[in-house]
Amino acid sequence: MDFLETARTEGIRLRSWAQGNHKATCPRCSANRRKKTDPCLSVTVFADRVRWNCHHCQWTGGAGGEDFRRSPNREVRMFNRPVRIDKPERPDKMLAWFAGRGISAATVEHMGIYLTRQWFPQIEAEANCIAFPYEWAGTLRNVKYRDNEKNFRQEKNPEPVLYNADAIKPGEDLIFVEGEMDVLAFIEAGLSNVVSLPNGAPDRPEQSDRRYEPLATHAEALEAAGRIFIATDMDGPGELLAQELARRLGKDRCWRVTFPADDATTTKDANECLMQFGKDVLRARVENAQPWPIDGLYGVDEFSDAVLATYRGEGPKPLTVGMGRDMDQAFKVLPGQFVVVTGIPNHGKSRWLDQAAVSMSELHGWRWAVFSPETGSENHIIDLCEIKTGLPFHDGPTMRMDEEQLHTAMQWTRERFVFIDSGEHTPSIDWVLEKARAAVLRNGINALIVDPYNELEAGRPERMTETEFVSQLISKCKRFAKVHGVTVFMVAHPTKISNPAGGKEPIPGLYDIAGSAHWRNKADAGLVVYRDYEERCTMVISRKIRRQPICGHPGAVKFWFMTATRRFDPAAGSYQALGEKAEPNARRAA
Repeated sequence: MDFLETARTEGIRLRSWAQGNHKATCPRCSANRRKKTDPCLSVTVFADRVRWNCHHCQWTGGAGGEDFRRSPNREVRMFNRPVRIDKPERPDKMLAWFAGRGISAATVEHMGIYLTRQWFPQIEAEANCIAFPYEWAGTLRNVKYRDNEKNFRQEKNPEPVLYNADAIKPGEDLIFVEGEMDVLAFIEAGLSNVVSLPNGAPDRPEQSDRRYEPLATHAEALEAAGRIFIATDMDGPGELLAQELARRLGKDRCWRVTFPADDATTTKDANECLMQFGKDVLRARVENAQPWPIDGLYGVDEFSDAVLATYRGEGPKPLTVGMGRDMDQAFKVLPGQFVVVTGIPNHGKSRWLDQAAVSMSELHGWRWAVFSPETGSENHIIDLCEIKTGLPFHDGPTMRMDEEQLHTAMQWTRERFVFIDSGEHTPSIDWVLEKARAAVLRNGINALIVDPYNELEAGRPERMTETEFVSQLISKCKRFAKVHGVTVFMVAHPTKISNPAGGKEPIPGLYDIAGSAHWRNKADAGLVVYRDYEERCTMVISRKIRRQPICGHPGAVKFWFMTATRRFDPAAGSYQALGEKAEPNARRAA
């Protein structure tokens, strides 16, 4: 059965391929999880098709079946709604436990908390537990349960919403904490504008977006909210959560709340602060919160933690683009940078950048927003599907991808790419960055591609030169990149290069990019893609690397474009370092 072979090719391994429901480890995420043997992949085998869905990384797919081949659209996601308890029990023993943690019976009742009994897979037994209802807009969306041993579970397949989501108000401040008890602590202190993610904080950096799905559910409300006060726990996981929340919500409107710590007493979260110091101190921690460091004047102490984290290898790390060791010598990607990519038209710069995006999605779980009016969103998706499958989309001498392969590639692309499309109007960079900012919150993007620059609206004040306009545009992109931790790739064409001697076209430099020398001067990294028609190869040249040596050294790497697979293959051992002399200029050289 061909459809079962397709599933095996995807890496799915079952003990039996008999018709029915099966559980297995996920080939996409299980190897990177702490519980590597957790059977998080649900697989259903039918007589003529197979479907699968990972409950951890949300990877879905299938093979076979006429309905599957005919429609590549995403299936409508359905959620279970828990049944509301008519007469919730709040025994004195439970209320006394809350009182011991500084939470009054009135707050417990106001939040609808009650005692129940549930099955916990961690202990493979039923246990008495506290139930935290997740209400939103008058509807019960989820219930989270906690037993005496701090084991947690939720309703099966719940709608991803924030705890206390009705607290989000347009234009008003909002506090983000790490758990339900911290929400209750702030409510007890008189600050009801507080929410929490249902799945707490990660214990290490993760590729799955599942933890942050509630941010997409409430995206419009969060975008309309005022300042964001991040009051996660004062430990490693809490800091990881704080950094990702600030990146998605926008560091320029985030404030960091810390909790008291001295030689005698240390409090790591809001509930401990309430218990040890009381309501007034907890409120004061919000009043004395510090803006997320972006602009202004700061001392060394404000950055000491970040410096130490980088020294210990805990901060942002340069990432391989996944296109060979030689390319790693010339260029690595550092989150939050501005990278300019140039090259003569039709020399392959867009295709090479697309392959880097696909590779980084596979290796690092990156998600991308793409503004590509020159190629068009539909054609761009076709290019990505070709790179992903290693097969042509159109008829030709090489066998093209079939509809099943196209569907699988589109599903993969759908989960990792969003497209910014302006329709008939020519947008400004402000418009593009506004849409990209929404994609950070809704989709958790890690990178933005603008391809090319000359498709942006270029109107400028009467007395502003093009050089000043380009400088301001790059500054806006760099600020967006820094605030959101998003790497911005800008494709920019060079001016027409003089070649009076004829023969091979000169290789352009970053100073040859149309509009301004600022493309070279202000970029964090600059790449040139050049097709050598005589050698029948493509050179990718890193002309500028600001963060040497961690992000590579300026140099040239050779690639072969394979028409059968529609991919660039690196030529092993081809890296050649560039000299220390100034950036060459093709027009002067000519």
